[in-house]
Amino acid sequence: MQIYSVNSPHKYLNTNIIQGIFILNKSVLLLNADGQPLSQMPLSTVSWQDAIKAMWSQKVHVIKNYDDEFLRSPTVTIPYPSIIMLNTYHKQPSKAKFTRRNLYVRDKYCCQYCGDRFAYADLTIDHVIPKSKGGRLTWENSVTACGPCNVKKGDSLYPLPMQRPTHPSWYQINYAYQHHTLTIPDAAWSKYIHWQEDKLIVESLST
Repeated sequence: MQIYSVNSPHKYLNTNIIQGIFILNKSVLLLNADGQPLSQMPLSTVSWQDAIKAMWSQKVHVIKNYDDEFLRSPTVTIPYPSIIMLNTYHKQPSKAKFTRRNLYVRDKYCCQYCGDRFAYADLTIDHVIPKSKGGRLTWENSVTACGPCNVKKGDSLYPLPMQRPTHPSWYQINYAYQHHTLTIPDAAWSKYIHWQEDKLIVESLST
């Protein structure tokens, strides 16, 4: 079974492994062997096909099935897995991957020059040391900036950002996402993802 970066979608191999089964459109929560999700955002989920294949390969075991829901074919009825856990621990990275969204999360969606908070679409990445002066796109040289502040700073070394930019750990970024709203298909997931109650929505999908 192939495990991808925690900042990428979690997929195993071929998803078309069981034919003729009628299913609901629900994901399966994938936990590490320590009972924690491989990532919080995107939340580590897999398709039912990948879950069944991993179960048959004895790479995971089922923690919980969806209540009263089954995968059915003319000859087979299988409980619909809701939560599965890896049988072997997958080591997590120590440092967070550099992405635009992760940078905004590190800076709490606040412009590091005026201090105001903005929506994702209204933010930009600013090079503390401009590219024209040898500055690189790294955690330590990048900050969140609103459009007007970025334009005002332009190609200058000043002003300096309100906080010195640092390279956050994987845990700092992963759990900072808990301030976002998350919709899950099964209330049982809340036991494992440790999300803020006021930011968690349980959505029941009907057949």
